[in-house]
Amino acid sequence: MQRRPKTSATSSFAASSSLPRFNQHTPVVNPPAVRRYHYTHPSGIHRSNKNSSIFKNALQLFIAVSFGLTCMVIYKNINNGGGASSNSSIGFTAGNGSDHQSLRKYQSASVSKDHVFPTRQYDLSSEGELQRNKGTGEYHVHLQQQKQQMEKSQKEDSNDQHQAAIEEDMQKIIKENNIQPQYNPEEYKKNDNNQIVKRTTEEANAYMNSQPSNSSRGEQLLKQKLMNLYELQQKSDLEDTSPIVTRYLGTEDTPHWLPKSSTSDEIMKQWKEKVEKAKDEMRRLDREMFPELYGLSRIEKIQSDILNISNNHQDGNRGNSRLNEQTSVVIYPSPAKDGSHPIIEPTFGQHRSHVDAVFALAEGYDLKIYVLFIESLKDTGFSGDLVLSVSALDQLKPGVEAYLRSYVKEEGEEGLNVVAYTVSWTCYERDGVTEAKGANEGVRKCQLNGMYGDENNDPVDDPFEPRPVATARYELYWAWSLRYDDHSWLMLIDSRDAYFQLNPFAYLERDVNGSGDKSDGVLYFFEENAEASTIGQSTFNSKWLKEAYGQSAVEPFFDKPIICSGSTMGEKVAIESYLRGMVAQFEKTKCKAKGCDQGFHNYLYYSGGLQNVKGIREVKVFEQGTGTINNLGVLRSKPLSERGLLDENMNVLNWDKSISPVAHQWDRDDELNKHVKGMRLRMMNDLRNK
Repeated sequence: MQRRPKTSATSSFAASSSLPRFNQHTPVVNPPAVRRYHYTHPSGIHRSNKNSSIFKNALQLFIAVSFGLTCMVIYKNINNGGGASSNSSIGFTAGNGSDHQSLRKYQSASVSKDHVFPTRQYDLSSEGELQRNKGTGEYHVHLQQQKQQMEKSQKEDSNDQHQAAIEEDMQKIIKENNIQPQYNPEEYKKNDNNQIVKRTTEEANAYMNSQPSNSSRGEQLLKQKLMNLYELQQKSDLEDTSPIVTRYLGTEDTPHWLPKSSTSDEIMKQWKEKVEKAKDEMRRLDREMFPELYGLSRIEKIQSDILNISNNHQDGNRGNSRLNEQTSVVIYPSPAKDGSHPIIEPTFGQHRSHVDAVFALAEGYDLKIYVLFIESLKDTGFSGDLVLSVSALDQLKPGVEAYLRSYVKEEGEEGLNVVAYTVSWTCYERDGVTEAKGANEGVRKCQLNGMYGDENNDPVDDPFEPRPVATARYELYWAWSLRYDDHSWLMLIDSRDAYFQLNPFAYLERDVNGSGDKSDGVLYFFEENAEASTIGQSTFNSKWLKEAYGQSAVEPFFDKPIICSGSTMGEKVAIESYLRGMVAQFEKTKCKAKGCDQGFHNYLYYSGGLQNVKGIREVKVFEQGTGTINNLGVLRSKPLSERGLLDENMNVLNWDKSISPVAHQWDRDDELNKHVKGMRLRMMNDLRNK
């Protein structure tokens, strides 16, 4: 299987075979040296004889005499100007007396009156000279040039004053709050007193030149390092699938490619880990040095840092949103506003706080959808909670309520436990006024009823505008997450097109000894296949991002892999913070299209919105077919069996041929779709025969 190389700064490595024979990494061609050209005779040799020498001497004499006469004429013109000063300003001037005096203020350079100018100069103090030339075309051209220069100078003065005022205000706020905001190290530095001061031009240039990963020099070095691979590929196809990195790592310690033909799996794994660490560091530096790529100007970034420190968030935490540059922490606001809190309770079933849990929105489905999802999960040996949002009891399809209740566990009882919420929605037609029945598969905009309550637990109105149910589900997930211990693992997954092959929680990295920092946790994100599509190549994904954040803010992400919002895992403390961030994206953008939640998900990661967030220690992003959840949706151009992702028993495989614990988007492949539907039919028959 030839893998497509990642172009994202966050992706670790990629197979070189996806490059059209290395065309994307062509060798660096240095510009030619500067050449000095000399006149030669057409015969190819320099000509030198007596006649040419006489002619040369005569020419030199003629030039000398002409030069002397020119100087005399210019000297006479200067002294006949009617009281010219001994210093004549460079440039031209004209106009009436007031114009003359006004323009004179902006003459910044002067030279001796006997200086020889290459073009005719007008004496600034001579009204006679002005009048003699007034009305000529040359006069008006230079008048216009002089006025443009004056306007430019005025504008620069105004901009300087405005910038100085901003800087003064910023310094005042910084001093009053006793903080050190994040700053752009290309433009600022810290002095010996640990104060932030502006760099000189020389210091700024030196700093910039020392950052190869953020300059064309870094790209040149990357190409140079890949030259050896290029040469090998020209000779044979032995190294066509060797992994490479597609961004200079800023270090000489880590190779930028490895020969797959002669590298062990263990060495390859260690190399990938080193690449990931280097990428994380480069990503951190990018966000710090180039906030414009993340939707903020540098001045806005500093203002945001200061504002977030002084803000009192909804949850009552003051001064914790961002600290100084070493301990900067982001806290997204609680979805519950104005002192409210979640009051929604399960319709049946009870949470068990110490276990792992799967969360899913599962409204309006036939019984067979629930059966495949739940039976396949139970068969893996999973014994945690399955928390579902389902339709109101009187709207459930036949057999669904009884089936779900059969998996409700009593307190202390082991095994898979279903916790069901029947959520009440108020949905609207396109006009946003006329109430409609149902969410129409997420197309209609809806509000949650009975989700939040006041201090007396009396329901309050939904604080958010109507939005797709797929967007509002993150509020439900957030409320559910509060029911679990900080380091219980939670999975957020689509229920209609996912099933389980292995226990997804069996192979997680857990802090079994309790030695880790209990205040934060890990998030797992799962990519779509980057060979099949990137964000920019996907009409839907690019549209959702542009609609929410604007073209300029998201275009830097277009060459990056799609991260699926329908498949996320993490420790509760990290998931809860992530869910706050997702709700905050809707509040910020008001993006109401179905699918905008996928845009929020990708923006949070690629913009750095999950860095330095309270509760999130690390975000691990798994390439398609390498993690717990295998997203199959964009792999439609060729059957999964031809890609080697199905074994003889129709198990969905990861690229290393291990069985994928969770198969997501199974219905996109014809062969797998037929198999799963047959498996689901057998489950339904078994259920009827019980």
